[in-house]
Amino acid sequence: MTTANRSNLLLRRTLFAVMGLVILCVFLFLWRLGSYSLFNVTEARQAEVARQIWVRQDWVTPVYNGKFYFDKPILLHWLIALGFPIFGVGEWAVRLPSAISAIALVLSTWLFTVRFATQRMALLAATMIAANPFTFALGRTGQHDMLLVFFMTAALYCWYWAYSTRQKVGYLLFFGLLAFAVLAKGPLALILSGLIIGIFLVWVNRWQKQLTSVPWGWGILIFAGITLPWHLLAFQANGWYFINSFFVFSNVTRFVSVNQNQAGPWYYYLLCVAIGFFPWLVLIPSAINWQSLRQWLRLDYWRQQDSNQQVGLFMGIWFVMVLVFMSAAATKLLWYVYPGIPALAYLCAQAWEQQISEPKRSLKFCLGFISLVYALLAVGFTLVPHLVDQPFLQTAEITQIIWQWFLLYSLATVAIAISLIRVQPLWAWLVGVGTFSLFALTVVDPLLPTLDGQVLGGRLIPVAQVLQQELCEECDRDLPAALGVTWPSLNFYSQIDRIERFKKPCETQMQLKRDQRLLLVTTDEEMQRANLDLSDYQPTYVSDVFKLFIIPPDDDLAQRQCLFNQSKSFLKPKSDNTLMQSLD
Repeated sequence: MTTANRSNLLLRRTLFAVMGLVILCVFLFLWRLGSYSLFNVTEARQAEVARQIWVRQDWVTPVYNGKFYFDKPILLHWLIALGFPIFGVGEWAVRLPSAISAIALVLSTWLFTVRFATQRMALLAATMIAANPFTFALGRTGQHDMLLVFFMTAALYCWYWAYSTRQKVGYLLFFGLLAFAVLAKGPLALILSGLIIGIFLVWVNRWQKQLTSVPWGWGILIFAGITLPWHLLAFQANGWYFINSFFVFSNVTRFVSVNQNQAGPWYYYLLCVAIGFFPWLVLIPSAINWQSLRQWLRLDYWRQQDSNQQVGLFMGIWFVMVLVFMSAAATKLLWYVYPGIPALAYLCAQAWEQQISEPKRSLKFCLGFISLVYALLAVGFTLVPHLVDQPFLQTAEITQIIWQWFLLYSLATVAIAISLIRVQPLWAWLVGVGTFSLFALTVVDPLLPTLDGQVLGGRLIPVAQVLQQELCEECDRDLPAALGVTWPSLNFYSQIDRIERFKKPCETQMQLKRDQRLLLVTTDEEMQRANLDLSDYQPTYVSDVFKLFIIPPDDDLAQRQCLFNQSKSFLKPKSDNTLMQSLD
């Protein structure tokens, strides 16, 4: 084959690979992106903060429900707010930044791996990231995490490219992308990147040379030029409240103490990775032997390697550092370990590439394990309606979806078994990507739209829309409020800037303004818990468990209800301890 023919063949393979990845990403991350309502609480809250930025035209101080909101940096809110004039105030605009970031993460992983490995391994790594529940969930949700992971991953890719090729432009790209990662979710990206690069340079004994190779002046200038303006303007507008809320509470306090009961054992993320990165993780043990493990742990082995050949060590340190750092944090959520997934995808792709090129004896055991797990999943789907006592699981729509999953994973079990017999790991990879993609598409449609009106936020949307129609904001005679309903989607879908949230039993009565109508959203369960009797009123609108009451201002319900509660408290028999305290 001539050089020209080889170049043409390589070009065609590249085009096919990129086109295939783009098509896969479009279906996984863009198809029916707005077909279901916003998830409470995080996604809906970010959407409402962005809507407030767009409505108030204040691009410095984020606000949620009438209060300053400095839990996260501003980048995601900016991107969502910029999308509202183009796509409208809805789910599509809220989720589009995350979806684009997910696609960019997949394509940048392919581009990086092509540079340091083979085209086939690049395709393996990119599809392993795309066909992954972490990427699928975060790429279709308006949260900060996908922006953080894309910018941090792209920054580390650029750094290693600059380190191995001595291209100074790579370092400048690193500083710029890292700055956007910091603007996406705070200093976490800076800390993790510093630990990963620092440990790697010490391991390979290149840190002294790196200090003189990096254009620190221009790099720091780029980093500061991107990150400092918003931080300085936010401090100027809000003073030390911004420092305490954003840096101290949202970053330091959440790392050292458990937030909202989101704790977990030290092995929490090991389980998350084992389950969330199946089946790609299964072939890792087959690619590791005692000799290769000894080489990995020897400092002199890596120090003798050329910088182009140290990428495996870099990825290993990358993943381990993220895993250890996040495991040390007190607050744990499933997706907090996701910044290490791109590195793990590279290592898994390397293991699969080795088995495809030179199959080992352990390959059959690994493929057999994958087939077994798929079989258990197929059986497990059929058992869910019988094990979980939820009425919505008994509906005809959900039953049909469950049987589709049973059929899908049964076929996948057979296909993996055939690849085991034929010793074809490449077939197993195709089956894995195809199975997850079809499963994900059934989740997008029809599962989530079906659940939206039964268990998700879709039940609250009709109430929010009626609340918006009934509210007279111009005349300032209405008080929109909610008792026990704290979901941020109530603000977003009603487009009401501030809704009074009542939590304590007597707040509804005590905070009722006598010269205002009370537009109250609540449920029977919350009214019973608060001992609130609204039997004299018919709800204006009812959607599933949610009710909207409109109470006129000339009613003495609040005064009567408080007097009634006080009389009950007075007549209630006191315990001996309480009686002794009153006598004292």
